[in-house]
Amino acid sequence: MATAAGLTEVVLHDALVNYLISMARVVETAMNRALDAIVGFDNQRTAGLPGEVFLLEPRINEMEIMIDEHAIRLLRRGSFNDDEMRLIVAALKITNDLERIGDIAVSLAERVMTLRENAGRATAGRTGADGGSGEVDGEPQPGRADLPERGNGGASSGER
Repeated sequence: MATAAGLTEVVLHDALVNYLISMARVVETAMNRALDAIVGFDNQRTAGLPGEVFLLEPRINEMEIMIDEHAIRLLRRGSFNDDEMRLIVAALKITNDLERIGDIAVSLAERVMTLRENAGRATAGRTGADGGSGEVDGEPQPGRADLPERGNGGASSGER
């Protein structure tokens, strides 16, 4: 009977490790999608990546809860050697960190969406939607003649 209990403990620990690996893969996917969206935010092919990140977030949160509950079930079982206890505590800490990384991926995806919206407005201004005034919504737009030249920061040679 002692071997059956030992086998059960091994299975429970292996399940915990497998859950962690699965969560890490999902978080890695979310972060990769967010970073790809940033790098190619002006590319139409990457337009759907932020949406994919948003879809992965609930899954990441769900996995965190599942791993936490599994770790708590393991702790309730009782007697552990030092290595087993370290694994359970580390799993709880790693899960928390992975969830935070997933939240960062969502924040990055949100920023990409904002960049896309702002780039769309700026493009509309440059294509003549401003009626040739050099302004969009009353604001001067970069790249217009109303901005100082970049070479000397707008200062003439006599002002230095």
